[in-house]
Amino acid sequence: MFIIVIGAGDIGYYLAQLLLEEDHDVVVIDRDDAVCKKVSEELDIVVNKGDATDPKVLEKANVKEADAVVSLTGIDETNMIVSLLAKELGAKSVATRIGRVEYDEGVLKKLGIDIVIHPEAAAAGYIAELITKPEVLDLAFISRGQAEILELEVLPTSKAVGKKIREIEHPVGSAIVALFEGDNIIIPDPEKTIEAGMKVLVLTKNESIEKVRKMFA
Repeated sequence: MFIIVIGAGDIGYYLAQLLLEEDHDVVVIDRDDAVCKKVSEELDIVVNKGDATDPKVLEKANVKEADAVVSLTGIDETNMIVSLLAKELGAKSVATRIGRVEYDEGVLKKLGIDIVIHPEAAAAGYIAELITKPEVLDLAFISRGQAEILELEVLPTSKAVGKKIREIEHPVGSAIVALFEGDNIIIPDPEKTIEAGMKVLVLTKNESIEKVRKMFA
């Protein structure tokens, strides 16, 4: 897939990294010189400096050929404008970080937003699953009551102990979105090994909750 990531903060950076590791074609757009330099130097990736609310910046990134555009700036209004422009310019799918949950879904659709990313679920691994695996798209709308975020402790008896995150088989429609190190929540690295006593944050469809609990029990 060809994916454009708008905003290369921590989440945007790690999302781009994950997508590259999965052999997707990625272009990053950010307004900050230092951020663009960091991403360009550390990742084998095309980085465009600019304001993505400017149609010319999106066109330069070849938005009309994009399978997905992911807007991850910290400003709802900016993300909405980017979404509207991206869809009008030909992007097939648009995923957008929205901080306010009271927006009407119909309004979001009119803005060209296909996937809503809530801040509490905005982990790079989760977003990567949303935009590359259609079977988990509906997890974006947690507020519908069709999915939950579970905080689980990995027990010594769990079959997940000793496995890397990428090696863990989990039910369709579920994803490990974060790990806890003490009181700090961190973005999970696919190569991270699961250890007993570790706490994981898992996003899952309601029908898979018990299966997910058993994975770490």
